[in-house]
Amino acid sequence: AGEPSSVVQEDPVEETVIAQPETQNAVAEPSFGEGDVLQWPIVGEVLLDYSMDKAVYFATMQQYRYNPSIVIAATQGETITAAADGIVKKVFYDPQTGNSIVFDLGNGYELTYGQLTDITLAEGDQVSAGDIVGKVAEPTIYYSVEGSNVYFKLTKDGEPINPLNSMPNS
Repeated sequence: AGEPSSVVQEDPVEETVIAQPETQNAVAEPSFGEGDVLQWPIVGEVLLDYSMDKAVYFATMQQYRYNPSIVIAATQGETITAAADGIVKKVFYDPQTGNSIVFDLGNGYELTYGQLTDITLAEGDQVSAGDIVGKVAEPTIYYSVEGSNVYFKLTKDGEPINPLNSMPNS
């Protein structure tokens, strides 16, 4: 008589396990919006300002270019942290920005970090503001004169916007 009641008790346990991930996924949706604040990924001086309305001078390339990001001075090996809650959308290598990572912040906002090493995150990972993203890499040849840095780009629906407008003054 004890065995049938044991089988009946297992079913509710299985239902609980199945329901749990759905609850976690609903909570995990990032929801960055206009007026939300980005934390600085690293403490440093802005070497190259965001500029999509006029070209800025890139010393390494000895040319003026539009800059869809900010480039923050950093020390090689220094820890870089997440500027906002998000989900890792892509981890990739780019000749200009080196090892890079894109975070989906929700509502069409994405953050791209470049010039990284020791990335411990993978696509689909959830991060909270302040979590470790990786470390500062040796700069790519495109930034050899500027020196070690963090490439930091914010987009809304694929269009670059100035991340400094969402960041507290340092």
